[in-house]
Amino acid sequence: MNARLGVLVLGPSLVLFSLLGSSAYAEPPTQERTHFDNTVRLVRASNICGFDVFGHFEGDQHFTLFYDRTGAIDREVDTFPDFKVTVFAPSTGKSYTSASPAVLHTQYTDGAAIGSPAIAELTGLVEKVDGVDIDSGRLVFNAIVVGRDAAGVPTIQFLSVISSSGPDLDTTIGRARCNAVR
Repeated sequence: MNARLGVLVLGPSLVLFSLLGSSAYAEPPTQERTHFDNTVRLVRASNICGFDVFGHFEGDQHFTLFYDRTGAIDREVDTFPDFKVTVFAPSTGKSYTSASPAVLHTQYTDGAAIGSPAIAELTGLVEKVDGVDIDSGRLVFNAIVVGRDAAGVPTIQFLSVISSSGPDLDTTIGRARCNAVR
């Protein structure tokens, strides 16, 4: 009796398992963690001010790629939990630092092939310019895939803003940065 009960219970389970085993499943996500630390001359702010203005960008980045059932890249979630920007002008000695924690969600087409369109949604604090203004909230962009990094994570270029919600700067970022370090 116990053997027969085992066959009745185990039999359908094995059939279900074998059927599910033959279905296509998406690959597990690919994850990449990096630390970014770079200083660049801020061209727009420098041109507006008439003197050199620099930006130091630093923080941890976590990229997660998700795949569809065919193995093609479908979407990506990037987090920047402790990202900071410091804007400074050596000639005036003035500077400010802004926390810039953010999350970027990107939806890809065509498996994120180079040249394919994407939609990118950035949420978080973009930058708080001391004594001037704040840029934060949700920005949605049309984007295009322009390359891949060494781990295969797509690199995108923002093309245009689809929508923006939340506090925006009352001027351009270059002018706001210049005004803060004058």
